[in-house]
Formats: sequence, structure tokens, C-alpha cells
Amino acid sequence: SITLFALAAAAVLQTATAAKCGSQDCGKDSPCCVRGYCNANAMYCIPFNCEVQNSYSADSCWDTAHCVKSNVNFGSANAFAQIADYKGDPSKTAFVSQFEPSNAKVVGGELQMELVKQGDGKGFGATVTNTRAIQYGTVTAVMRSGSVSGGVVSSFIIRNDKLGDEIDFEFVGADKSTVESNYYWHDQLDYTKMVKSQVLSDTTKNDHTYQIQWTPDQIVWVVDGNAFRTVKRSETWDAGSGTFKYPDSEAYVSFSIWDGGSGAQGTADWAGGAIQWGQGPFVAGVKSVDIDCYYKGNETTYTPPGSSGGDDDDGKSSSDDDEDDESSTDKSSKDDDKSSKDDDKSSSDDDESSEDDDESSNDKTSKDSDKSSKHSSNDDESDSKDASSDQSSEDSSDEPESDDSVDEETGSSEDLDESSDTSSSTMLTASLSAVVAAMAAACAF
Repeated sequence: SITLFALAAAAVLQTATAAKCGSQDCGKDSPCCVRGYCNANAMYCIPFNCEVQNSYSADSCWDTAHCVKSNVNFGSANAFAQIADYKGDPSKTAFVSQFEPSNAKVVGGELQMELVKQGDGKGFGATVTNTRAIQYGTVTAVMRSGSVSGGVVSSFIIRNDKLGDEIDFEFVGADKSTVESNYYWHDQLDYTKMVKSQVLSDTTKNDHTYQIQWTPDQIVWVVDGNAFRTVKRSETWDAGSGTFKYPDSEAYVSFSIWDGGSGAQGTADWAGGAIQWGQGPFVAGVKSVDIDCYYKGNETTYTPPGSSGGDDDDGKSSSDDDEDDESSTDKSSKDDDKSSKDDDKSSSDDDESSEDDDESSNDKTSKDSDKSSKHSSNDDESDSKDASSDQSSEDSSDEPESDDSVDEETGSSEDLDESSDTSSSTMLTASLSAVVAAMAAACAF
């Protein structure tokens, strides 16, 4: 009777804790979950979107491709692809457009991202993201802002969407002569930390060189060779939580353009008011991106999804496209170095990581509930700006969009999230009832 009870209880508890993707279970043919939807394409399986815990299996999401030293010139064939064309091999595609339909393309050797007017009068922009993740390093971009009119926001950021760590440059149409800098930890938004650069020639007409130097100890923002801001990790200590609130998680480099003028009043004021569409087109351009990883040799090969990982070119991303002089020995030594670097963090980071993640998730949920037009203007953060301050940080599009399954206006369905919560609660209740029934049956024996 005890054996029968144990088997019955194990079965129902396994059912109770099974991963759910919204109101459905992802199957083998559509294994990757994002915001309650399942699919097998890059938009769903790419690491910065895919929800491992809600997908078909633990290995459904594509592996994270880690940083290698690279120089991306958008005149080259491997620099950019639409996300629908990306097959998961970072050696063949450095950056992908994160949305469909896409307003990003390469023209004359320049990555161009355009903000266009929709039928509802709001802007629909673009986000382009690197296919490799970086944890510390120096990222340099030669670019120009697309913020010709007030209300248009352009950005260059390094962000971990899942944890909410971010380092950014942002351009607003209200001021074409400077760029703004900011950083966030675990989505704890503090717009009072924004610092502007020195005066620059018109950022919408002229290319400037923008650089983020990110190490375990400090972040430095540089424009045209001039460092205008430094934040040290030691300065981010928060005595109340016993934590260094310093962005230190592996993240992705991205560029975007979005509509801040259609956000709530504070956001619109910060961005420069409603967009004057007659002043368009609104096109942000990126000529090149240099990425110099802090941890050298942390990856020499990468096996793309669906490949055997053999010696053929289609089976892996070889060091021909990365750094030929890096070896597994390099990786081991650097990993040890990385570990020792990480050891200097406050032990309270680990002690409170679960609590912080919960807090981050709650903050995110609160922000998401105030959204009105995420996909059309990338302004899911816009509404939250007014809840915290009248300044801003670009969201980097934490929700994937799909023209066939994800709501084109918001990128996500609140009703679906609500349904998911209800479904999980109902399933748990039913499972617990089944456990009680199993106990009664076992006792009967």
C-alpha cells in the first residue's frame, strides 16, 4: 500500500510541476516557449528570448554563444540577418533583427533601423541584437542617432532582459547635441542616475564613436575618445540589501529606435513631446561594432542547433571566425580567473539572489501591467518611467514578436498571462486533490 501511494503521489506531483507555456505544453516539433507561445524558429529558440523552464525540455532553447573578439562591419555578408533567416550559428550572423515585421536592413554598408508611423498614429521601430552574449568587455560603435524629431528615441545598450541588468547610451529628439548614459541592476530603475555627455555635433547628422568599457570593477562611457562618466562597482553598494547593485550578468549588445512621444506624459516630455512625423524619416544608422571580450578564450567553438558538431563548416562555428589563438587551456585558465574575480563579490549577492530575482520579476510584472503599446513603440518601459521618474531607459524589447502568434500591438497577451496563472493554480489544486485520493486508496489497502 505504501508503494502504491508513493507511485501515485509521484505521478500527480510530476504532473503538478510540469512546465507550462501559458495555457499549453510545448511539443517536440515546437519546443521553445516565449510568453505563452511555442515555436521552433529563432524568435522563440534564441537564448535571449527562450524560456528554458517553460519549454519542451531543458535543452530545447538554443545554447548561449559566448563572447569572442570581433569587428563587425555592416558592409560584410555575415554582419546582419532578419531573425526569420537566422539558424543559430553566430559565426554566420553577428546581429539579428528582433521583430517581425522588421524595420531594420543594411543599406550601403550601414545598418539602418527605421521608426515608421502606424495606423493608430504611434511609431513602430526596430531592435537589432548581437547573437553572442558578453560578460564584461569593451564595445565600440560608430553610429548616428535617428532622433530627428522630439519623441524619437535611439539607443545603444548592453542588457540582460531576463535579470534586468543594463548599461546604455540613449539619444532623444529633445537634444541632438548630447547622448545620455545610464545603468540598471535587476530592473531596479533609477532615472536620477542619468548623466549626459559633453556637447557633440548633431548626433542625427554625424557619425560619432560611442564606447562602453565594462569590467568587474567599473563602467566607463566614452564618446569620440573622451571619457565623460565612470561608475565604480564599489560605489553601488546598497547597505539596506547588503548588495552591490552593479550590472554584472552576461548580456547582449543591441541597437534600437522607438517611439517615446506616445508614452505617458513624463516619458513624452523627456523624449521631446509627440513625434512630428513631417520631420522624418527617422532612421538610426550603425556603421560598425567592435567587441573586445574581457574574458579571452571563453569560447573557441560553438555547435549550432540541429548540427552534429563535427568538423564540417556547417557543424560548428570555428575559430576562423573567432580567435585562432584561443584554446581549451586558455578557456580553463580564464574561467579560473573569472571565478576568482566573481569571488570578490559580496556573499550577500548569493544569499539574496533569489529574493532579488523575485523582486525583479515583481517589478517587471508591475511594469508590464501598465503597458499600452510595447511592440509598436518599444515603450513598455515608457509607462514605468512615469511611475518612477520623468527620465528614461530603453527596454531592449524583452518580448518577442511574431506576426502569426504574438499580439502585434503589445507583443504579449495579459489575458494569456492571466489564463496561465489560472491554469497553473487549477492544475495544482487538482493534483493536490489527487494526492489526497491516492493516500485514501493506499490506506484502503
